[in-house]
Amino acid sequence: MLPLVLAARAAGHDVVVATGADMVGRLAGQLGGQLGGHGVTTWAVGPTHREAGGGPGTNWLTYFADTARSRAADLVPLAVDWKPDLVVSEDTELSGPVAAAVTGARHVVHGIGIMPPIQLWGALGPILDDLFAQFGTSGDHRAATYLELCPPSLRRAAGSVAGPATGSAPERIWPDAVPLRPVAGTPGPGERLPDAVDALPFERTVHVTLGTVFHDNRNVLHTAIAALSALSALPVNVVATVGPDVDPAGFGRQPAHVLLAPYLPHTLLLPRCAAVVSQGGAGIMFGAFTNGLPHLVLPQGGDQFMNAEAIELAGAGLALHPAEVTGATVTDGVTRLLEEDSFATAAAAVRAELAAMPDAATVLNTLHRAP
Repeated sequence: MLPLVLAARAAGHDVVVATGADMVGRLAGQLGGQLGGHGVTTWAVGPTHREAGGGPGTNWLTYFADTARSRAADLVPLAVDWKPDLVVSEDTELSGPVAAAVTGARHVVHGIGIMPPIQLWGALGPILDDLFAQFGTSGDHRAATYLELCPPSLRRAAGSVAGPATGSAPERIWPDAVPLRPVAGTPGPGERLPDAVDALPFERTVHVTLGTVFHDNRNVLHTAIAALSALSALPVNVVATVGPDVDPAGFGRQPAHVLLAPYLPHTLLLPRCAAVVSQGGAGIMFGAFTNGLPHLVLPQGGDQFMNAEAIELAGAGLALHPAEVTGATVTDGVTRLLEEDSFATAAAAVRAELAAMPDAATVLNTLHRAP
């Protein structure tokens, strides 16, 4: 969501981001150091990721549904005092629509990946209705404008474009969708890649990550790093991010062509890569395709299994489900991505679709002009 936030601020709008206390510093610039900051005004609302029980094995729907009440309790009074004209919330975040309804603001739903299938609404709808009732209001959440980050070739996994054999398109949660081009991340002021990246010996580089949520699954990360570091038949550099607050030294001594770091900005790193191995979260999925990179997905939870299916259906990558992840399967998957041209060709086609989508500033102007 950060590109839209920064575009709104650059256009002269007053912008506040409500998020968990653990994310405030990354936005406001209070952490400094490697994660940087963007000087964005923030409100700390609801539990932190850890307090909400986030991590490997977390049920995606339960994670958001069970914490919506506490977020709304913090957010709504702040919104009432601030009087927003526009409230933008993620597709499974339920306090945003309540704040919009209570304040009379226009509500926009910001996609985070592939639009969830309509079946999800059967679970989220009643929870949202209860929240509306708690605050003495009501609303039609499905009437909101949806900012859709997903290009057409990746939507088939959720059934949001390709209908059954009759050709009819299945129902979507948010029919009013506006395309918005995702980006590969926005570096904070002063962020740069370490000099060690330039010192890597081989021409091609593979990036390995399990993101900032599922990086706790050390066994998967260890397996992928060890497999690729030993890939002597296909010499490639391996740049792996092991997660915030994780000491790379815990992964043992690495050869010269392997670089481990807690975090590296994808906007700067991915243009140097030839392929990506990841958990398949929306951020790294779009980051890879923004750079036309084929993808080996090791899904761990949440929407990652749907993303993995979409990547395979688009022909732009491969997926290994948890029970399939071994050194041999990771090695085979990455070798195929680098040696079989079809994967890079399909990834380049997705990149072209993304490039054709309007950017955040353009979409902001569209929203501003709309009644």
